[in-house]
Amino acid sequence: MVMEPEPEPRAPRPSRSDPPSWLGGEPQRADSRSCAFCGESAPPGSSFCPHCGRGLTKALRPGRGQSLTVLFTDIEDSSQLTERLGDTIWEGLLEEHEQIVRGEVQRHGGFEVKQTGDGFLIVHSDPLQAVQCAARTQSRVMQRADEAGAAWPVRVRMGIHSGNVTMRPDGDILGQTVNEASRILAKGRGGEIMTSSEFAESLAGERAGGFFRDAGRRRIRGRSRRMHLYRFDWPGYLDADPAALDGIGLPDFGT
Repeated sequence: MVMEPEPEPRAPRPSRSDPPSWLGGEPQRADSRSCAFCGESAPPGSSFCPHCGRGLTKALRPGRGQSLTVLFTDIEDSSQLTERLGDTIWEGLLEEHEQIVRGEVQRHGGFEVKQTGDGFLIVHSDPLQAVQCAARTQSRVMQRADEAGAAWPVRVRMGIHSGNVTMRPDGDILGQTVNEASRILAKGRGGEIMTSSEFAESLAGERAGGFFRDAGRRRIRGRSRRMHLYRFDWPGYLDADPAALDGIGLPDFGT
C-alpha cells in the first residue's frame, strides 16, 4: 500500500490576544508573498493566496481610533440567474466576477474579509481608495457585460459605510458598522453604489466628494431613526477623472 505523505501544517490563525496580521498585527510568516490572513505561502508571481483565495494585499494600518470603511458587494437576482442559466454556466460567470472584484480590491489596498455567498465583505483604511475600488469594479463589470451581451447578465450592487468595527480572533469583523453597511447594500440596485452620509462626508474635501447624490432618508432594519443615504455617481466620477481608469484593462477570460 502506498502511503500518502503527510500534508504540511497550515499556519495558525491569529491568536485571541493579537489583531489579525492584515490589520497590522504580527504576520504569521516573514515571507512577503505570504497571505496576511492565513499565512499560506504563495508561488512566485501569484496575486492570490492558494489556500483561502484572498488577494495578497498589504496589511491595513489605520491610526489609533481611526475607523475602517466597510464595502459589501452582491450580485443582483443571483438566485433567479442560477435557476435560469444552470449551475455550470453560473459557476463560470461567478468565477469571472470574483476575478474582477478581487483584482480591484488588491489594486486599491483593500482586504477581502470573506465571501458572502455571491458577494464580498471588504475593508479599506482609506475611504477614497474604497470608493475608487467600488467605481472601477462597477466599470469593469459593465465592460464585461457590454462585451458578452446576454451571455453575461451580471449586475453588482454595493453598499459602503465607515465606522468602528469589532475584530474576531479569526480575522472576521462584526458590529453596528458592518450590519449597517449590509443594510445599505440592500437599498441599492444592480450597477449602484449606495453609501451612508458619514462615508460621503468623509470625502467632502476630495474630488470624488462632488459625485454623491442624495438618496433621501431610508428605514434601516435595526435603527430607530431613518438613515440618510447617498448614491455615488461612479460613471460621472470616472468620466471626470480619466486617470482613475488608468490600467483598467480587463483580464483575458477566453472565448
